[in-house]
Amino acid sequence: MDAVEIRTATAEDLESVVASSAALFAEDSGTRDPLRNAEWPAAHGAKWVADLLEDPDAVVFVASDPAVVGHLVGTFSAPSDMWTVARAELVSMYVRETRRTQGIGTRLVDAFTEWAKGRGAGRLHVTAYATNNSALHLYHSCGFTPNSIILNKDL
Repeated sequence: MDAVEIRTATAEDLESVVASSAALFAEDSGTRDPLRNAEWPAAHGAKWVADLLEDPDAVVFVASDPAVVGHLVGTFSAPSDMWTVARAELVSMYVRETRRTQGIGTRLVDAFTEWAKGRGAGRLHVTAYATNNSALHLYHSCGFTPNSIILNKDL
């Protein structure tokens, strides 16, 4: 199997990141949250990714072999009156199913962790569906621990 490179996305990766995001929506929220619009990436993904690529407080990483086989989107928030330390959020991550269990997800999280540390973040956070055991396992193995629980009641 080809070596996978983890790198910061460029404008040339926009279409591939949108496709990766669409695959995440279809697999994750599409099967776990009926209120999530699985068509959102097709309608809004290109603008969202383009804006992220220009945002100094965001990062988009891709895993490529040389085709994009996964992505990670992260954001940075400076300390504020409410938060005493800078924080970084892992907003979105996906690795193509055929490339899972090869350490690519861990390498994406490691790249994000280094980016966040370099910005001065004192905490990283990520949200995952409670039924997404593989994501939870990955995040736990990367050092994330539960801090809060979101409870929903659909009306």
